Amino acid sequence: MLNNDEQSGMVGLLVGIIVLVFAGIFFSLMADKRFSFSKNRNSISGLVAEERQELESLKTQLAKTREEWTREYEPLLGQGDSLVKLTGDCKAGKRRLEALKEERDAISSEVKAALDAFDDYQGRYRQQVRSEAAGEKFPELISRSGRVFKNVTIIRVSAAGIEIRHEEGSSRLSPDDLAPLWSERFQWDEGELERQLKNERLREERHGRFVEEESNKADAPLPPPKPTKSKKDKKEEENPNDVRVEILRQAVIDSRHRLNQARTEASRARMEARSNKGRSVPGSLETWAERATRMETASIKLHAQYMSARGKLAAVAPNDAQLQTHEE
Repeated sequence: MLNNDEQSGMVGLLVGIIVLVFAGIFFSLMADKRFSFSKNRNSISGLVAEERQELESLKTQLAKTREEWTREYEPLLGQGDSLVKLTGDCKAGKRRLEALKEERDAISSEVKAALDAFDDYQGRYRQQVRSEAAGEKFPELISRSGRVFKNVTIIRVSAAGIEIRHEEGSSRLSPDDLAPLWSERFQWDEGELERQLKNERLREERHGRFVEEESNKADAPLPPPKPTKSKKDKKEEENPNDVRVEILRQAVIDSRHRLNQARTEASRARMEARSNKGRSVPGSLETWAERATRMETASIKLHAQYMSARGKLAAVAPNDAQLQTHEE
């Protein structure tokens, strides 16, 4: 059995062990809490740093927003009155614009009337000056190309120039062939000249077709007279000889007209051939000399046709008025 001292020693040892165990547990808990607190403190420091950065970003954004507001939107505050005034000014401007448009239209009408009146006056002036020039004579006329015309007489003045008669025949001088004083006198201009030349080309083409058709008609025999139909109640009163005479008379008139046309064209072509040696007819490949020869040949055929028509009419009505006009 243990004595009292030994029992006391054992109890003290157990108590010491128990105290040591509790002390270890206490220190272990304290160390774990200290580690957790340190970890939490680091996490909180990171969050604080992030919040601080976000706060700085928000401050920067706020400063930019305030600057933009000051620059863009603050000047617009209190502009309601200005907007009302501008709206009124805009309406007044529209009314003024309409008034100006009406004034413009009125002025345009006045300008057009003035231009029309001037064109009318200029046309009458041109016609008067050009018609009065017909018959004027000059001992000499020198073109801009240096050609000299002697004993010149103005035949006609047109938009395309002047037609003259001189020692060597007849010629037409365009405005470009003459000194500027002539253009100033007769008021020539490019637009009028172009229109005149265009019209002359069209007339030449139409006349060429007409002459060709008439030449072809000259080669063909005259068609037989067509009987004229009359109403039944007038058949007995109508004289058949009168109908035949009228048909033959019309044949004489038509053939004489074609003959005169061909002779006129031949004369004109011969005159142009003398003054424009070697030049072609405007709008055609033939020269004026070739046209003159062709028209003279056609005139011979048309003359034979005309004389034949006269003979037929003379056989029926020798005293007819159409036989009093004779074409040689």
